[in-house]
Amino acid sequence: MKRYLYLIVGWMALLSSCEKEGASGSDTASNGPGKGGSLARFAIVKDHLYSVDGSQLKVFDISNRSNPIYLSNHQLNVQVETIFPRDSATIFIGTTQGMYIYDVSNAPSIKLLSRYEHIVSCDPVVANENYAYVTLHSDVNSNRCFRNVNQLDIIDIRQLKDPSLVTSFPMIKPLGLGLYGDTLLVCDNGVKVLDVSDPNKIKLLNAIEDIPARDIIPNGDVMIIATTDGLKQYRYRNKTLTFLSEL
Repeated sequence: MKRYLYLIVGWMALLSSCEKEGASGSDTASNGPGKGGSLARFAIVKDHLYSVDGSQLKVFDISNRSNPIYLSNHQLNVQVETIFPRDSATIFIGTTQGMYIYDVSNAPSIKLLSRYEHIVSCDPVVANENYAYVTLHSDVNSNRCFRNVNQLDIIDIRQLKDPSLVTSFPMIKPLGLGLYGDTLLVCDNGVKVLDVSDPNKIKLLNAIEDIPARDIIPNGDVMIIATTDGLKQYRYRNKTLTFLSEL
């Protein structure tokens, strides 16, 4: 278990370091959230690691990176799919029944701020200050994501205690997603690049259909795309994705 924690901490610390080197003036700092994909089941906020497992949220102290310490376990009473740290005080948890927003400013304690419920499905989530972006997809082979729904939901979270649906955008079978300014990249039969500057008028800017994409981690203007074949890196500039490398 500890070896697994070391790998998580090391990987997210590396991403955070790369981002700081590549973007002067960025608001990302050592006490900010670590970077992970929208399908991640763990997140780093300040000196704490949050890990979801089934219906549980576990909290670890990682102030000493070489010696993670287990602190607490929280029963969420819902099947958890993903976790996303928006900032140093707020995490978003995607579940089969909806999106949950938690205040983690007083770690290791957590406080439920609100939840946005939807039809039973699998739902990765990313967020900025104003909106949360949730992909809902169905899987006939899953006993958790069996409903026939495939769409992108945009949710107004300017009032964290009262989230509300702004609009839904039809998709084929969306999986992970990544947010880069007013651009949203969604793994949906490849990668779709969407302009979400106006949530009521989503525009498809570009698409790549020849990669089996599952999740996206924006790292500055470099998009790290997890596929069924491995990792690929693309640079995003001028509404276009340019291939850089693969692993």
